[in-house]
Amino acid sequence: MIELKPNQPRWRQVHAIMRERILTGQYKPGERIPSLITIIEEFGIANATAQKVMRALRADGLIHTEPGMGSFVTEAGQRQEPPHQ
Repeated sequence: MIELKPNQPRWRQVHAIMRERILTGQYKPGERIPSLITIIEEFGIANATAQKVMRALRADGLIHTEPGMGSFVTEAGQRQEPPHQ
């Protein structure tokens, strides 16, 4: 299990790790990413936290979800820049 820092929101830390894995090619375009259960076990987070991470990755345009199939890394050309905050 990956250790998360206690002074930062857990979902943000997991989101940053998953985002980095996608952007560095650890998870390649078109490849299925780990399931929610795998993410929950790897990071020791709650189901709701894992779902929030997935929503954030979809909002970033980094993944898309196909019902009954899983979530897949979006092709680089199809990604949208996240809104600046």
